[in-house]
Amino acid sequence: MPVMLSAIERAALQALVSEGGSMLVTMISERNERTVFGDVVAGMNVFRRLEKKGLLYFTEEEPLDLPGDPLDGFTYTPEVYITDEGRVALAVHS
Repeated sequence: MPVMLSAIERAALQALVSEGGSMLVTMISERNERTVFGDVVAGMNVFRRLEKKGLLYFTEEEPLDLPGDPLDGFTYTPEVYITDEGRVALAVHS
């Protein structure tokens, strides 16, 4: 049975696809927003809901362990990736 997606969930998955399948979490706002043209842009709550459905996943980054190096403790920015299931769900709803 196909996963049901709301319009904003489809928009979130489409945004990931248009970015090549992934994006930095810093590119996602905490709340849904509207563009100057009135389009709704998905916020973090939508992406977390899609994660629960198994349609995307977030990376977990660990701080670098480089004692004595200036990069010691540096943490890469987590990313969000669309899954194969997410691509299928988007294709079904397009």
